[in-house]
Amino acid sequence: MKNKQRKKSRWNGMLWIGMVVTAVGLIVIYLALPDGKLWRQYQEDIRVSFKAAGTQNQSETFTKDSIKELPALLQKHIENGGYLGQPQMRNMLIHFHDTEFRMAQGKDPMKIDFQQVNFVSRPDRHAFLTGRMFGLPIQAKDSTIDGIGSMTGVLAKQIPLFRSTGAEMDQGQLITALADAVFMPSLFLQEFVSWKVIDDRTVEGQISWKQVSAKGRFTFDEEGNVIRFDTEDRYMDDNGKGSKLVPWFVTYEQYQQQDDFYQPGHVTVNWVTSEGAYTYFESDRIEVVYSVDEESI
Repeated sequence: MKNKQRKKSRWNGMLWIGMVVTAVGLIVIYLALPDGKLWRQYQEDIRVSFKAAGTQNQSETFTKDSIKELPALLQKHIENGGYLGQPQMRNMLIHFHDTEFRMAQGKDPMKIDFQQVNFVSRPDRHAFLTGRMFGLPIQAKDSTIDGIGSMTGVLAKQIPLFRSTGAEMDQGQLITALADAVFMPSLFLQEFVSWKVIDDRTVEGQISWKQVSAKGRFTFDEEGNVIRFDTEDRYMDDNGKGSKLVPWFVTYEQYQQQDDFYQPGHVTVNWVTSEGAYTYFESDRIEVVYSVDEESI
């Protein structure tokens, strides 16, 4: 009888161990898979933008005549980039591989992968970040649909980290779309973007959508390439606890040939706080694809 009880006890123990190992294995597999609720929402947001964008700009081409109303500096940037004679992009899928990202000033950067889809006919923008925190996967979605912006973060695909919405987010997403247009210059030609020449190296752009407007200044080098974008119209979000206007700038460096285009190969994104400027996003592995279809995302 005792032997039977011992065997039964061992069997129950092995069964529990097997169940625990199986559960841990399933959790590991789940965490390793590149999906989750936030990713599915990201894909749904993109579908909404594709539906709204339709087939606009499919037959347009960058020509000297089509860009003649732009400030001369922007015309030069487009010409330098090899866009003349090429179709005007309807959208852009851009990957920033092996990027360094800081959650806050003074924090060590973490490695992330970052992909983004921008649209032209209206300034919709959808970004998705994946990385690791405390050994667990972290995901963040940064989106604007028809002028409505939001930023959401989750840990281990389930645990909410932050959720930010509101007028400040709408404005911040809008001005970020203008900065992104360095890689997607057909946005420069849209009616909701206007221009003012500041001096022989600086042009100010204003982007307006659904009663929201924001301004930023593009700085150019001697060859006519954009090297910096500055704005004071972007709000810094405190992980969903509030926000405030903080100077924000992007640098574009190491221009190089990428497929048919001459584009920045190194980008930094920066805040200027009371403690000084700091870089929270930096990448030098940038991959851009234009006028993608929905199935490519």
